[in-house]
Amino acid sequence: MINVSLRRLEVFLAIVDTGSFSRAAELLNIAQPSVSAHVRALEERLGGLVFERRRGGRPLLTELGRAVREHAREMLAEVDDMRADIINMRGGASDRLVISIQRGLANFALKDALTSFALTRPDQQLVVRVGKHEEVVHDLRESIANVGCVQVNEDIRGLSSRVIGAQKLKLIASPDHPLAKRRHIRPETVARYSFVGAPPSSVFGKSVARLLASIGIRDPNTAAQATEYQFLRELVVAGVGIACSTEASITPDVAAGKLVVLDVAAEDLFFEIRVLTAARRPLSPSMQDLIDHLAAAAPHP
Repeated sequence: MINVSLRRLEVFLAIVDTGSFSRAAELLNIAQPSVSAHVRALEERLGGLVFERRRGGRPLLTELGRAVREHAREMLAEVDDMRADIINMRGGASDRLVISIQRGLANFALKDALTSFALTRPDQQLVVRVGKHEEVVHDLRESIANVGCVQVNEDIRGLSSRVIGAQKLKLIASPDHPLAKRRHIRPETVARYSFVGAPPSSVFGKSVARLLASIGIRDPNTAAQATEYQFLRELVVAGVGIACSTEASITPDVAAGKLVVLDVAAEDLFFEIRVLTAARRPLSPSMQDLIDHLAAAAPHP
């Protein structure tokens, strides 16, 4: 019997889905040598190569690797189902509903929707877990949460997602910033100034970087980083740099004159709001109710 650990299959699929050993290591938050070690151990167990390695090129699946890929996806999906069943049994009551939601959505765009859901359904125990994008995805994959909600413009490997809305993003600065009173600012002009934002290694930071690059703001100078909006806001207000934030989060500060929206001559930027659920697992009536409630309240610029 071939004894292959689930972790090695997870590492193998991460390489398949990301297209490289280094990106798989980043996705799984482990060192690249560890990724290589998992693959070597997997190949030793299977008695053959799962990837054709090419220096400087994308690893290609061998015939054996293609066969392993299909079985690995099925096995990991079955494990996800088992975890969910165990958590449901441990949880006891069937009226317990856990949502894991990205902090920006919980604090701004969907805050009122979550509150109204809890108030109008007294027989439904709603548990709200608030965290970073990576933490939301982890909660879904580990069956800690029934439903997830993030702001991102791409599908997420291994999870089902439904777009329920979108948030407009704005470039903001302090009222004293040199660009604050200018109109129709060219993106390349904006790129000359310092920025503050999320760590570039985070999913949110990478997503913002891609959006900025799409309008011509590439590789801006990062003066400071912050994982929490409130601290990022303080840095912008103090004049440390420009930031890219969702419209919902900045509206009160703009109205109070603490921040200004830069008038950039470029297309509007958006983040899709996505509801996440475990792949190949049916939605319960309470899960569907929550998803429909959030979809009805989500912003649509």
